[in-house]
Amino acid sequence: MPLKETEAIVLRTYRLGEADKIVSLFGRQLGRVRAAATGAQRPKSRYGGMLEPLTYVRLWLYEREHRDLLRLNSAELLESFFAMQGDRRIQIAAQYLAETAERFLPEREVNERAFRLWLAVLRAMKQTGEIDRPLLYFNYWLLRLGGFLPGLVQCAGCGRDLAGEAGHYARDPLGVFCRSCRSRGTAGKVSAAGLALLEKARRTPLAEWIAVAEPDAAATREARRLLETWVAASAEGNLTTLELLATEG
Repeated sequence: MPLKETEAIVLRTYRLGEADKIVSLFGRQLGRVRAAATGAQRPKSRYGGMLEPLTYVRLWLYEREHRDLLRLNSAELLESFFAMQGDRRIQIAAQYLAETAERFLPEREVNERAFRLWLAVLRAMKQTGEIDRPLLYFNYWLLRLGGFLPGLVQCAGCGRDLAGEAGHYARDPLGVFCRSCRSRGTAGKVSAAGLALLEKARRTPLAEWIAVAEPDAAATREARRLLETWVAASAEGNLTTLELLATEG
């Protein structure tokens, strides 16, 4: 049983008997995997709070031949995101990151860009206490890295350039449409300022973006809702946390 080392974000944990846990992980060097943590539920567990959801850790794991479930050997805390989750909106947003990782990331597929995205968004929410720009940025890159993101600068119907114009977006097919091409299936409308923020997400690192004053809050929420509509359409089944986010505004 070779010992493997990886940085990882803890996504979720599940009870395994009376004393153990199964831990769902997004590993930088391993991709998305599951591991058994022996004794993790005991009051004096050697893991302490290191296996709380959305904790950034370094792990050493054993991989057993012909078994999908790894075995956790030891852990080192790198960064905790627990305190920020005292805010309900941030807590739901953080759980959304965990749910999308389990839904969109294939098992055992290493994805360095995706790992850096998840970590950057967690840090942005921790630093600022806001969710709109971090989630807008996250959803843009989740869709883009997954190959789901449609074109944003031209009408998906007639191909006309939408620069400086509002757009109408749809779930099926995914895309932004001009006023002339909007259909009954259109899910919503986004202002020109909202569409411009999607370009901001494309070309500006998140840490740099949140270092400046927040732009028009209404336009940010419009752009976020557009992307969340497309994430929901691209997911296989409902995303529980996305529905909760909608109730929080």
